Amino acid sequence: MWIFRRVPVGGECNDNEEIPRSKRKESTGSTRLMNVGMCSTQDASGRKAKSQQAVANSSDEPIARCLDMEEGPSQLQSPWPYSSGKFKNGLVGLYNGGLTCCVNVLLQSFYLTPEFTSTLQRWDQMEKDVNVRNIPYHMCRLFDQMQTSKSGQVSAEMFLRCLKLNHVKAYTQNDAAELFLNIFNLLLDHLQISAIAEEMKRLYEIKVEQLVQCPCGEVTVKDSRFWSLPVPVNETQCGKDFSLEDGLMQFFSPQSVRSNSRCPNHDCKMKCSKQKSFKLISVPEVLNLHLNRFCARDGFTRKIYSSVTFPQTLDLNSLPVSERSQKCGNGQESWCYQLYTVLVHIGCAFFGHYIAYVKSFKDSMWYKLDDTSVSRVNWMDVTSTFGGHGSTWSETAYVLLYRRMKTEDTKPSSGAQTVGL
Repeated sequence: MWIFRRVPVGGECNDNEEIPRSKRKESTGSTRLMNVGMCSTQDASGRKAKSQQAVANSSDEPIARCLDMEEGPSQLQSPWPYSSGKFKNGLVGLYNGGLTCCVNVLLQSFYLTPEFTSTLQRWDQMEKDVNVRNIPYHMCRLFDQMQTSKSGQVSAEMFLRCLKLNHVKAYTQNDAAELFLNIFNLLLDHLQISAIAEEMKRLYEIKVEQLVQCPCGEVTVKDSRFWSLPVPVNETQCGKDFSLEDGLMQFFSPQSVRSNSRCPNHDCKMKCSKQKSFKLISVPEVLNLHLNRFCARDGFTRKIYSSVTFPQTLDLNSLPVSERSQKCGNGQESWCYQLYTVLVHIGCAFFGHYIAYVKSFKDSMWYKLDDTSVSRVNWMDVTSTFGGHGSTWSETAYVLLYRRMKTEDTKPSSGAQTVGL
């Protein structure tokens, strides 16, 4: 299913920092979903009937008849991770309800991150009277359906309706990096248990030190944090590569920025551009990197198809590091990461389709997830998403997810772990 993609025009995208709760706004142009027939948590026997009736009354009735309507129990019955799916490793397809491929790949990325699912499973509100707009509740239900699926294909209809109730457009064009932030911030808001919310934050939180230097030499320092780090992408000539490491170094290197803010040095009267740079303070368990392939120029949004290579193992030790890093107990000896998910955009700046390549932690094999289709691939297939093919319809990696490697994981792998890589 192809989607039409919405990208801001007329300026550069923001840094995708965490949005303070007091400053979050509802999505513009969104409408409330009326009479959606959401599930009740009070009656287990009536819950399934209500859910089936809701799907039967939906505008997607021809599709709904073939959906896997297994209902997750109010209290999770099966442990994550994972045993369901065609390959018995947790890989289950998600039906496309109409322009929902972007939501599907993000749900897959959450579900196939063991650190995320194990933390979410500790959420103990499932037996309580949960608000129908509650994101973790419907995410838990969906994940349990995926875990216990008999058909290997599951409908995310109830989660999609939950997004609508939270004024997030689900059945329309979406940007995967932007939608990830919307869903994750809603998840944090709705968890209601501070300990689990803080653990979720630590799972993705990238802490950086932002330095802004005035031409007079005065430096202003403030802390920032990202759930997803935007990586610049340069347009290159045919045959030339631009690497993920190049983009990261560019992000952390000093860049000229326009600023109307006054210099802390009261004697300084300069109002010219300043130099902004970043230094790492701490890194998370899951490193979320999105490649800035979309840019606005002359009032038009364009997609950059240039080749961007990325490694299976990423070492962050070459990046600028704040002196405060050691004080945070985040030693650089554990700053090596292993790639496990690639979210791919196919198409141009205004329409296209999302798929995902994931590496199973059980058999270390790569798989392609395209809505309900799940197929085994190899590392060479994943490298086809580097881009640079000059075709509008080529697969280009957009979001990269890396898991931090343990000390014992840094040793060369052997045997089955190298198969298919």
